Amino acid sequence: MRKLIFCFVLLFVGSLQAQTIKFTVEGLVQKPKNAKFVYLVSETLVVGKPDLFLVMPMEGNQFKIPATCNLEGGLLRKGFIFLDERGDITLNDVKSKIKQKVWFVGASANLKSIYLEDVKLDIENPYNLQSAKIIGGGIYLQQSKDATQALRDKKFLSFIKKNADSPVALSELDNFILFANIPGFIKDFDFSSPMQLYGALSSRLKNSKEGKAVKKKIDEGKK
Repeated sequence: MRKLIFCFVLLFVGSLQAQTIKFTVEGLVQKPKNAKFVYLVSETLVVGKPDLFLVMPMEGNQFKIPATCNLEGGLLRKGFIFLDERGDITLNDVKSKIKQKVWFVGASANLKSIYLEDVKLDIENPYNLQSAKIIGGGIYLQQSKDATQALRDKKFLSFIKKNADSPVALSELDNFILFANIPGFIKDFDFSSPMQLYGALSSRLKNSKEGKAVKKKIDEGKK
């Protein structure tokens, strides 16, 4: 009986660590042109950790990609989509273009950075996805846009408080720490120190692996 309980505990812990999520990425393309296929790639896979690389044929001017992904013990994962007339582009092709700096994730017009979550996009140009609009789901993606606007408005603390339990808030704080430690940089913001931002996060985020890493980075910045 004890062995059975022990095995159950191991399976339960393993399932927690796996954190498999199911989501669907959809899109409505106003002017498909020659685009016939849509590709979904997880960002971590590009740096050598194979997990998600999917290609689906478009249905007229629409696409729908149901997917399953492992969070790899993290709070969330990013990825990107792109459209093409070819359906035989390989993972190695994608990795090669990124390695050779032909494509830049987050900057190249033909790549749309997303979070691996339920999202539906309205796309006008299949080869310029940067202006794609969220018309369904995309909670994390919208929060990342809100974070960018909050930084422009110098109201980053307000953003963190509003999204205190969102992994996006923690991720955006992590990205901002380097700048926040520059003398005088945060003078006109609505907070006085990175620790004030960290303090506004939920206990769940603070106690996560990523949260503890951010706390360590903030502490090191004080030295």
